[in-house]
Amino acid sequence: MSDILIAQNAFSKLLDIEYEFILGRKNKIISLVVEFQKFHFFHIAGLQHLRDLPRLSISAEEVYNQLESGKISVDYIESSNKYESIRERIKYLPQLEQIFDSNDTIFKYNPVLQTFSVIEADFLLKNVVNKTPVFAFLSKSSNEKYFCRSFFPDNKKDYADKQTKWTVLLKKKNRKAENKSTILYRHKGFELDK
Repeated sequence: MSDILIAQNAFSKLLDIEYEFILGRKNKIISLVVEFQKFHFFHIAGLQHLRDLPRLSISAEEVYNQLESGKISVDYIESSNKYESIRERIKYLPQLEQIFDSNDTIFKYNPVLQTFSVIEADFLLKNVVNKTPVFAFLSKSSNEKYFCRSFFPDNKKDYADKQTKWTVLLKKKNRKAENKSTILYRHKGFELDK
């Protein structure tokens, strides 16, 4: 199976999952819920960079559906002269659930502090996978939940540099179909509501 289909298959499992974070810093506590929708895959996989492929100019969700059904082929995606620029991102994308499951660092993201970046996001997750830093950027959607706006490995730039680190007090993984929640992490001393 090709890398893009492996990535999409792994991403499809996230469609039933929401992550709930409770974060703390200097006596302030905030919570955020992260959800995944089919149309998020387009940007997470970096397909917006394949501007030389006219069949990708449809809606992001339709690209997802056509890729899943085989109407857009792997060969077509890989034929882009920009495909090499997203190959590493697609290779790491199957690790996205593991990245969200792990208890790594979360930063309040201020794009003004990163002159090399044009990414607009509210929070940043930084993890290390196979000795490579991997960054996931979260933004708030109109329904007040957060989504993964962008995702990629990068050994050259540290997007977390100068960003404000928040402490993860609680992290839950909610499976919507089963209506089941699992606590992935609870900070020592953090009390759950009764």
